[in-house]
Amino acid sequence: MKKYSWLSGLFLLILSGIAIFARIYYINNLMVEININEEVYLAAKVSVGSTSFSTIFSDGFHIKSLYISNLYLMFLIFGNFTVAGVYLNILYQVATVILVYSMVKIVTNKYISFSIGLIAAVLPGYIHHLSKVNIVDMEIFLSALILNFIVFLIHFIYSKFSVKKLSPVMAEENKTDDKQTSITRTEVDTGVLMDRSMREIHYDDLEDKKVQYIENPLPVPKRREHKEMDFALEPTDSNDDYDLKDMTNKDFYDIE
Repeated sequence: MKKYSWLSGLFLLILSGIAIFARIYYINNLMVEININEEVYLAAKVSVGSTSFSTIFSDGFHIKSLYISNLYLMFLIFGNFTVAGVYLNILYQVATVILVYSMVKIVTNKYISFSIGLIAAVLPGYIHHLSKVNIVDMEIFLSALILNFIVFLIHFIYSKFSVKKLSPVMAEENKTDDKQTSITRTEVDTGVLMDRSMREIHYDDLEDKKVQYIENPLPVPKRREHKEMDFALEPTDSNDDYDLKDMTNKDFYDIE
């Protein structure tokens, strides 16, 4: 299911509803009289009571014979050629509106086609033609059908031609991408193989890197000089009243 295909279906339903509503409103409120083509009426009346359409196509198959056959089928439903002709024209006009939407959508997009289809659905001159029971509405419908087929065929051929024209370019781009991918893979594989090769291990590589301090740029107080205390009188064993210990390599905190 294509993306937004539900929106196209919704547009078709809206256009069909508007077209039918506008024509029913015209028939009930604005239509004064119905003018049926006398030649069509007489040809259709001849077919009443016949078991086949042989009388309709007695002069050969052409557009008028096709219209009379459709009019006869509508007559079997409504029982009156005049009423049958009006509703047959409604059917042709609504189908033409749908064909206009479909044809414009092929060339442009669904929004533009909806706008043009809406104009065709409410066009006053087109709706007013319901009061004339003749083959004109069927001719417009058949013209829209043929034109829709031609536009679809041209668009289909153009799309195929564009795809064939772009295919060699896309193939060359794919080949270039494949070459670049293969080169990249080769480089990666080569790098992996080089990393797996044996190399000499040094002891320095295993040691942690030593921290190298930088000099402090901020001003700091001067270092405190170590002072040694001395006695003015060197005691001797004769006049020494204190027990002296050898304090060499001793800290002052180590005094016992």
